[in-house]
Amino acid sequence: MRVELREHYIKLVNFLGMVLGPTYEIALHDLSMGDETVIAIANGQITNRSLGAPLTNPVLGFMSRERYKTVDYEVNYTALSVEQKSLRSSTFYIKDANELVGLLCITFDDTAYRNISKSIMSLCHPDELLSENKFEQIEDLKIGEDTEIFGRSIEEVFKITIESITKDGSINMTKLKKKEKIKIVSALKEKGIFLLKGAVPEVALLLNSSEATIYRYLSEVEKGGQIVD
Repeated sequence: MRVELREHYIKLVNFLGMVLGPTYEIALHDLSMGDETVIAIANGQITNRSLGAPLTNPVLGFMSRERYKTVDYEVNYTALSVEQKSLRSSTFYIKDANELVGLLCITFDDTAYRNISKSIMSLCHPDELLSENKFEQIEDLKIGEDTEIFGRSIEEVFKITIESITKDGSINMTKLKKKEKIKIVSALKEKGIFLLKGAVPEVALLLNSSEATIYRYLSEVEKGGQIVD
């Protein structure tokens, strides 16, 4: 990101952080900074992130699918804090001569507002009606593969993404069959994890495979082929 552009958006991060208040986290990613992309952040207590934090799993997926070429932003996708609180995130694509150079991400913690709505509804309705009310249902946000979970390091992002694919963090990676590993590599590629430097050795470690094997799996995935057990 050009210096002028970077300085402009850093000021914007600080401004939005003060205007929107402590329930909004504003994070600026500079894609020229390698994997540690966060160069400015306001109200980072919401996700417990700080300067140098990496991109998140859905943002990597957006980039892998090159959505920035057809849209300027993504709004209100589900996120989850380290404390398992439901959050809402939005991302603005920063472009320079049509090239993606950065991201401005806003994450909103609406917990206080949901608690207020519950308190108001409890004054109006008996408990049995309140439990059936749609205001309660907002707490049961669906957490799926594309839910944004905030990793504070590259290693956390890898593990979060793999666990979202396998849907079970207790799976023993050493017992995965070759086809299952290829399926995981394919899903990781689709989610943009290989856009990160150092992705191949990290994935090789987590899948108990060699780096050469991961490159071979990637080659097969890109060719649309399949390795037989």
